[in-house]
Amino acid sequence: MGTMILISAVAIIVALVGSAVIWRLDVARADEIAQPRPLTPRVPAPSVRSSTTTAPAMLPATPPTAA
Repeated sequence: MGTMILISAVAIIVALVGSAVIWRLDVARADEIAQPRPLTPRVPAPSVRSSTTTAPAMLPATPPTAA
């Protein structure tokens, strides 16, 4: 009987401590999310431009004839 009471008491203590730890971690994460980030100007990514030396591949206008 005493062993059962001891195991139950330990289980209740572990549950309470575990719940408190999980709750505190949840509060810390919520605080971290709630903090505003500093406003930094967005720098646009450089655009990719085609140069005049790079031309698109072109297919012949007429298919080759069989010889």
